Amino acid sequence: MLRSSSRLTRRHVLAAAGATASALAMPNIVRAADPKLRVGALLPLTGDLALWGVPGKNGADVWAARTNKAGGIVVDGVRHEVEVVAFDGAYIAEKTLQGARSFIDQDVKYTMVIGGDDWSALQDFSNRNKVLTSTLYVTDLNPDAKYLLAPVEVHPLYFGCGAEYLRKVEPKVKSVALCAQDDLTGRVALAYWRAGFDAHNFDIVKDEYFDLATTDFAPVVSSLLASKPEAVCLDTAYPSFALLLVEQLYIQGFKGRILHAGLELLPDMVKRTSVEFMEGAITFFPRFDDPAISTSAVGFPDATGFYQDVEKTYPGGWNNTSWEFPACLEVWKRAVEAANTTEPDALLASMKANPPEHMFGPAKWWGEDLFGSNNALVGAWPIVVVKGGKVDIVQMSNQAAWYEAHRDFVIKRFEEEQLMPNQRR
Repeated sequence: MLRSSSRLTRRHVLAAAGATASALAMPNIVRAADPKLRVGALLPLTGDLALWGVPGKNGADVWAARTNKAGGIVVDGVRHEVEVVAFDGAYIAEKTLQGARSFIDQDVKYTMVIGGDDWSALQDFSNRNKVLTSTLYVTDLNPDAKYLLAPVEVHPLYFGCGAEYLRKVEPKVKSVALCAQDDLTGRVALAYWRAGFDAHNFDIVKDEYFDLATTDFAPVVSSLLASKPEAVCLDTAYPSFALLLVEQLYIQGFKGRILHAGLELLPDMVKRTSVEFMEGAITFFPRFDDPAISTSAVGFPDATGFYQDVEKTYPGGWNNTSWEFPACLEVWKRAVEAANTTEPDALLASMKANPPEHMFGPAKWWGEDLFGSNNALVGAWPIVVVKGGKVDIVQMSNQAAWYEAHRDFVIKRFEEEQLMPNQRR
């Protein structure tokens, strides 16, 4: 159990007594505010991945302010304000673990991480201390990660749908070249892209990893283009890598479609290339001023208003993680209110029995087949295309249905990379 940092005073006793008397007299009225519920943003706020961590933390702060303004979180008839506690894990194992320990001392009820290397540092600690945690990387799930959830993004499941969409809009395109950084994120994502391209009859004419220390991407792109691909997939190349790769594709005269997980630095890409060059690029993260967001993000209250509040509070600071971590918090909030508890075991049991609504609508718990754990909340996910220098939602895809239809392709490619549950060390 998590420890409580609150101390009982005479004033608290009198307030509690008064609240209890009121509740007995008028049982249908929610009692007054109790101590805050703390949630933890254990994210890289400095270093290379601060581009994901800082917007995520800022988005969580805005979500908390909006949630509190709307009445907070009600648990067993008591209203609680929610408070975001942040710690800069810097995507370094030792610092991430230090942050997790500090969250225990602050009675944090729910922790958010990016996933990958930071979760690897936390798993044993999470199990021992029942630290309910969300990740953006569904591949962090495994049979031993008892308190880990992937409640929003299930990277890389949407890549199969992306390959299917490319086939639909480019029926004559046959050849594709792929590249990714050589780490767990890159290997997992590239394996799923390969499966997608296999399933939809593309020829993979070039497929390579580049070192994380790479700064000159001209040779990488030259190698890709030597195979004369009609489309180039940049996998989940980290934002700074993707920017340099796109710039080199432009310099070296590439003319086809580009695919990438997030295109986080799209405005910079447009500046370094052109609106025309980026036109038609395929990605998976919508903008929240897209008119289609209100009918797509049905599991997120007032998505457009949330975007406007983030931009007002942190001008120019919007990123994909600005909404992903708040979406994780929204799933947790709904689960807490449905279960009437924040206790990890009881909350997990309630969530499994009654799956909360996903960011993009109804969802189900999934993942046993591929990850050894059904802790991924899988629902619809948008396919997004660059039009006029901005991204627009073009369709919603069914990730689980795509996997079920093309399972053998995925298993084959995951086995090649030693990614299946029985292959992991």
